[in-house]
Amino acid sequence: MYSYTVILLRLLGKRGMGQLSMLELAIIISFGSAVGDPMVGADFPIVHGLIAITVIAFFQIGLERFINRSRKVEKIMEGSPNVVVRGGVINWQCMKSDNISKEDLFRALRGKDVQHLGQVKKAFFETSGTVSVFFLAPQKVTPGLSLLPDEMVEDDDIINAPERIRDEGIYACMDCGKTNHFDQNEKVAPCEVCEGKRQVKAEV
Repeated sequence: MYSYTVILLRLLGKRGMGQLSMLELAIIISFGSAVGDPMVGADFPIVHGLIAITVIAFFQIGLERFINRSRKVEKIMEGSPNVVVRGGVINWQCMKSDNISKEDLFRALRGKDVQHLGQVKKAFFETSGTVSVFFLAPQKVTPGLSLLPDEMVEDDDIINAPERIRDEGIYACMDCGKTNHFDQNEKVAPCEVCEGKRQVKAEV
């Protein structure tokens, strides 16, 4: 069963083993169920398992070919990427629809060597569950929200609305990354994008 499964997975190709969509994940789970029973159950004929995973494999191949011919069907079956960061600002509507937290996003961006949101032109949450990043050209990078976890930001560095700014400069909303220039002693208002009340000095 193991050897035959390896052969079928090889037939499915690298895409079937790499970035899994929801449909492909369902196929892999089905594989596990069909392969597991004959391997551990003496009363389950091995030929039944071979037939099951063969049908699953060819069903997957046929379905992928059908999906690849129709963009509409592909979107229905596998979904489409969502823009979770645009111009250095988090798109919370897409974040909520994809059930992603800010911590999940920042973890993925740190894995792409992003230090702050001002470096990001666009970030996509792909149907495979990964995050892809389009960077701004170095000369176009602007100050942005640091990707440090919130617990690593010093309390003294956070300005909560309606407190006043101690030092003039560019500050970023800690909830969405929207940046604003504040003058010294200027009162902080809730963020105009997400209504967040916490501001921190933007990283350059």
